[in-house]
Amino acid sequence: MITVRPVDAAVVRPLRQAVLRPHERVEDLVWRGDLEPSTLHVAAFDDDRIVAVATIAEEPHPTAPAAGDWRVRGMATAPDTRGLGSGGALLRALLDHARAHGGRRAWCTARITARAFYERWGFIAEGDEFQLRHIGPHVIMATRLED
Repeated sequence: MITVRPVDAAVVRPLRQAVLRPHERVEDLVWRGDLEPSTLHVAAFDDDRIVAVATIAEEPHPTAPAAGDWRVRGMATAPDTRGLGSGGALLRALLDHARAHGGRRAWCTARITARAFYERWGFIAEGDEFQLRHIGPHVIMATRLED
């Protein structure tokens, strides 16, 4: 059974590196907002094994900043556990956290391979696809958080 719980920033970095940024070192994956008190890092556990991680932090939208913007980032799932619901469980926890802290919109820079996942959660693509060096095609996506 998958369980989700908050973790320290350092806990998310190894899976973040293995899945999302294998060309970088774990110690280089301290991102803006990671250490802010309002930031939430979560991990999905299968028994004691971390199978997925994600982070949400207060950060203005890159093209239309507004009060209450929160950025979802670093969502990574171990390849052998994809499709078991851990990503959705993590995203639910992140969005709930942002709402509880005055969040009005969540946004992300989504890999094209994750676009359908975010769309199932109500995120809408904004603008054209773009390339991130060493990572591939992405699109900015966002969703409103008001109830």
